[in-house]
Amino acid sequence: MGTDRRRDILVMIDEIARSDRQPVSIRHVCLACRIGLTASGVAVYLAGAVEPVEVVGSVGEEMAELRATLGEGPVAEVVRGNQPVFVPRLADPGTARRWPAFAPAAVAAGVAAVFVVPLTLGAIVLGALEICREVGGPLSATELADALVCADTATTLLLNPSANPAADADGLPHTEPEGRWAVVHQATGMVSVQLDTDLDQAFLRLRAHAYGTDRRLSEVAADVVARRLRFTPDTNEKQR
Repeated sequence: MGTDRRRDILVMIDEIARSDRQPVSIRHVCLACRIGLTASGVAVYLAGAVEPVEVVGSVGEEMAELRATLGEGPVAEVVRGNQPVFVPRLADPGTARRWPAFAPAAVAAGVAAVFVVPLTLGAIVLGALEICREVGGPLSATELADALVCADTATTLLLNPSANPAADADGLPHTEPEGRWAVVHQATGMVSVQLDTDLDQAFLRLRAHAYGTDRRLSEVAADVVARRLRFTPDTNEKQR
């Protein structure tokens, strides 16, 4: 995807936030995604949470209600499998067999297609971005690229709500796991070993420490990688 198109999406997010007279938030990402992909509903979910972090559009609200009520659907599959789930024709018989309760209810709510992208930090699934459309059919290559930019930006804001992803639209190192968040991924693995736990729990512990000490997640991760901070089971973290 060209940097110009990537910048256009980020500028749209920033302009929506400016018109709202608010700092850039996940809501503004959802609104930009809804406009850019002609979606009838867009939502962001956290892994393990029933309700969405943010949802725009009445169709998005209805889909969130169906997910919470029925306990099945593409969002649950994405969070479990860490793979995108794209359903360009929700009314197809195979989809009804896949989600016997959710699919017909979603079609009845006016959803013809749904596309869900995982929000990830390395191997860790933080949540999912759900895009619903009233017209069936696959995403174009450009639309898919736009959806991935929105997913990257939502991930950035989940990790650091005070970030402004449009402030450096050319580079955006903080949205790439290989860049700014590589240290977080590495630190999560180290904490997992230190606590003898899985990556999800290690990441939650790392994030909780950052929140509790009012520091950026990347700063705490850098201390772990540099061995200035070590996590120990059932005790407070120790600064060295």
